[in-house]
Amino acid sequence: MMDYDDILTKLKKENLAETFPLVRQKAAEVGNWEMAEEAERLWTTYRQMLQFMLQGVDDVQGGRIRTDICQRLSLMVRRLERQERLRNHAEEKYVSTQKGLSNIPSFEHLVSQLESLSGEMEEAKTDELMRDSIRQHRMEGLTELYETTVQNLFNWTWTSDIWHNTDVEQANRIIFSDTIQTGDKALFISAVTLSLLEFIDISKALFLLDSYLVEDEQVSQRALVGFLLVCCLHFDKLRRSQELKDRLNIYHDDATFVHDVYATMMQLQMSCTTDSVTSRIRNDIMPVLMKGVMGRKRGQQKDLNPDEFVKHGENPEWMNDEKMNKKMHEMAELQLDGADVYFASFSTLKGYPFFHQLPHWFYPFSLDENHTPELKSFSSGNLNRLVRLILNGSPFCNSDKYSLCFTFSQLGGMAESAVEAQINAQIPDGMDMDELAESADLQKPKKADIRRQYVFDLYRFYHLNPYRLQFTNPFTLLKEHPITPFSNEWLTDLLTDDKEEMAQYADFLMRKEFYASALDIFTQIADNEFDPDLAGIWQKTGFCHQKLGHTEETIHAYAVANSIKPNSKWTLSHLASLCYAAGRMEEAAQYYKELLELSPDNMKYLINSAQSLMKCQHFDQAEPLLYKAFYLDEESLQAKSLLAWCLLVNGKKEEALKLIFELQTTAELGDESRMLLGVVMLMDGKTQEAYRQLMPLFQEKKTDDLHERLNTLCRQKRLKKGTVTLFLDALMLQIE
Repeated sequence: MMDYDDILTKLKKENLAETFPLVRQKAAEVGNWEMAEEAERLWTTYRQMLQFMLQGVDDVQGGRIRTDICQRLSLMVRRLERQERLRNHAEEKYVSTQKGLSNIPSFEHLVSQLESLSGEMEEAKTDELMRDSIRQHRMEGLTELYETTVQNLFNWTWTSDIWHNTDVEQANRIIFSDTIQTGDKALFISAVTLSLLEFIDISKALFLLDSYLVEDEQVSQRALVGFLLVCCLHFDKLRRSQELKDRLNIYHDDATFVHDVYATMMQLQMSCTTDSVTSRIRNDIMPVLMKGVMGRKRGQQKDLNPDEFVKHGENPEWMNDEKMNKKMHEMAELQLDGADVYFASFSTLKGYPFFHQLPHWFYPFSLDENHTPELKSFSSGNLNRLVRLILNGSPFCNSDKYSLCFTFSQLGGMAESAVEAQINAQIPDGMDMDELAESADLQKPKKADIRRQYVFDLYRFYHLNPYRLQFTNPFTLLKEHPITPFSNEWLTDLLTDDKEEMAQYADFLMRKEFYASALDIFTQIADNEFDPDLAGIWQKTGFCHQKLGHTEETIHAYAVANSIKPNSKWTLSHLASLCYAAGRMEEAAQYYKELLELSPDNMKYLINSAQSLMKCQHFDQAEPLLYKAFYLDEESLQAKSLLAWCLLVNGKKEEALKLIFELQTTAELGDESRMLLGVVMLMDGKTQEAYRQLMPLFQEKKTDDLHERLNTLCRQKRLKKGTVTLFLDALMLQIE
């Protein structure tokens, strides 16, 4: 039996002949008579179209009607898929959650209840005439009902069916309500996003896109993240919606929106590097830092004081180690880059009962607006001030902040006092903890911070929540297919006018080793082989090709970069080494020549240039280069051995022998000196001695280089071809 994806694929191609019977059959199997009747109505309409066509009637609206039927059938298929899931998969959290809401009358009922409770709670908090004991009793009752309502709204939304106009009205009512709190609006946006990632609904996608315009950035930035995820991962199911496409086109000239989209794409892809970041921290950075701390002299251990970390903004004495400073700098750079450096640390702190409820993974962090029973201990007192001081303005995401709250709540009196004392010791003179916490509360979070923390929340949900195996992880999909301006035509239309933003995003992808995706962008930007402003783009195009193993494309891109901006050591050195590896020795020699014009005394360039020339049989040109390298570094074994060989080929045997005898005293080049000395013996006609000298190389299968060298001497008329052939045969046959 054909599955739903197959039916939707056929509908994308407007294949109604095959899909109508399948949809009608599915509707009957699921037992949804409302949708079965709608399918029959659509079938009747289409059958009449076919009959009119057979009668010769030319219907000018036929194409539009046919497209409309395909869209309505696609919507029906998604609804049928959801209905079948609810009927057949009771073990799934999605299904059990939806069935647990059967006593709730409607979406409108939930919204009204939330507005009413939010208003009552605000009145209870601000009523100056109400006695404190009455206020406390009143708030406790309201809080419990309020938390239940918020969770029901979240669960209702993420398991909801396709929205109708009345549902959209209620959703907008939430977002534009003056009574409902910001955190609840942001949580609702997350529920809509989860719902869309389960089943596509054009109305919900439109709602997220429209919600970007809301002034509250907690709402707008979450909406943008959700819309971009859905637009990227499920574009095939959205592309037929002209309404959604038209709505997105409105933002085409909105530079702020385009910038926010690029920044969101960057943050989503950054989270896809979390595994490698975690590995780097665990296996590279932390061992060095821990070794530095634990490696202090025993007598210094008692002097270890956390205050040293912040005193005068300087590193403590025990951190003045160069390796430790470097690793601390690497850690700071990762964090500034937007990397999720705390995932591993907090992944072990998600076992608290708070995280057994799916909505809690998306609560914006707040100790004022959050009313979950687990957070009652933070409503006042020293612990509340302590947590505010530590967490406000911190880089931690929302769910990690809640993890820390529950960790602090288990400290106990003495431990809590000890932490409080440490913090008080670091507070500037003239301020107390309350003043510092109040000033931190006044700091408004930036858009970038809101986006980053929300993406981290999403990452933790899809990787750590107890039911994660029942969800399709969007970050796994993004890791395999990174989001770019060319992920689909809507993004292409929106994002490709700003070349600077494109180039910056491609740079980011390249740095994070998404080379194929970065290459797609660089290739589009590098549309001119003569524009001097594109030299850097051509370099990066070549670099991505090189990382992907595209040798010829790499050489071409670097050559273009070199032609429009000559004398770049970076470009020339890459071209030279690539041409050498590809066997294009004449080109390699030319590039090394250009490098030597820029850096005449560079040992690497001298030796590589000489080797390229020798591969081209230009031993006379290679000799002075090797003499210079030997002059610059007489201890260089590579320069000495290459010069000895070059002198032999050039007929300067006596000079070569001096170097060969020097090489014989060096164990590192034992095989090299043995080969050179054996070649000299053969040139002198001492065939027996040469045979004994070179036989160990044959026995050890080290013969390729010897063959090449002897053939070179034949070409240079230093040895006879017949003699070399017989000599090699004797070695191979081990003739005594």
